[in-house]
Amino acid sequence: MANIKFVSHEEFPEDQYTKELVYLLIDDKYRVAYVRKSAKNGGQFWGVPSVSVTKDGVKTYFECFLQDSSFLEKDIKRFLDERSWEKKGAYKPAAVSGDEEIPF
Repeated sequence: MANIKFVSHEEFPEDQYTKELVYLLIDDKYRVAYVRKSAKNGGQFWGVPSVSVTKDGVKTYFECFLQDSSFLEKDIKRFLDERSWEKKGAYKPAAVSGDEEIPF
């Protein structure tokens, strides 16, 4: 199982499609965002954020994080579904420095 740690959590109750955002630290190296989306039928699911572009007249979506292992994806989604950061009591958002480089 991958080493997955909770970094921060935010909710968006008024957004129609994205309900939550969680940052995870994977293997003490990679900070990755996962979002909880709401489908048109009311179901909710965890996934990585995506970027949309129009290519050849068609809107196309690209995921912002791809893992090479289905085991890692299963571990991440299990971690998110268990919501262990909530079970331990109130979580403390990790401090994010304004000096950190953001790749976009």
